[in-house]
Amino acid sequence: MHAHPRRVALAALAASSLLLLSACNSDASSGSGSEAKKGKATAGPPVPAYITAAQAEQALVAVEDLPAGWKVEANVSMDKSQGAEEDAVTGAKPECAPITSVLNSGRLEEDYKANHERIFTKQGSDQNLLAQDVSGYPRAQAEKAMAGLRNAVEKCAAFTGKQNGKKATVTVKKTAEQQKHGDESITYTVRIVAGDTQMDFDMGTIRSHGAVTTVLNNYGAHGDRGKEAFSKALAKAAEKLTAAAAHTA
Repeated sequence: MHAHPRRVALAALAASSLLLLSACNSDASSGSGSEAKKGKATAGPPVPAYITAAQAEQALVAVEDLPAGWKVEANVSMDKSQGAEEDAVTGAKPECAPITSVLNSGRLEEDYKANHERIFTKQGSDQNLLAQDVSGYPRAQAEKAMAGLRNAVEKCAAFTGKQNGKKATVTVKKTAEQQKHGDESITYTVRIVAGDTQMDFDMGTIRSHGAVTTVLNNYGAHGDRGKEAFSKALAKAAEKLTAAAAHTA
């Protein structure tokens, strides 16, 4: 093979430069098209906007996750665990409504896309009830709902409503030690006094992506408060919710 001559005509050099530029542009165009096609070909399915009912069920705490002595109550929902609609607290001012919503149903909002609940009672006691709700929403809706609940817990230390036709006074206190669960979480206590009836709750609400779970511990004035069960249930609920929501938006 002969070496190229060192001296070339100016016109030949210009022509060569034009040909080279044209070839480079052609290669770049075809490369971009190939990459675009490759990108389309390897793109996976769209990310689900919220959890399914099956994933909500997977996020429920099991009786094996609790201390000994608890059992699952079949065919009972959080809406009815406090005595159905007559025990619901109504008429709260709007900024405090997220608290009564989660008390009455376990959910921050009724416009959910998926939902599952589980109720536990302590064997030999008619005073201890542990409940969990798992609901799926689009992420932006869940974030807004959590912001509303956090605002209510921090600003509604005491407010009034109605329960069983009587004036009900609701007091709320954010738990001093806040442990981080999921993307965000908040724990708080609630007391409802209506006439000569008093109801006390430990509560924790956790969000992971667009999935939200609330664990509620309703305890009586006498006997074990059930704090150990509540703490274990909350930690396990956070773990299961995070896993269930991991592949959603």
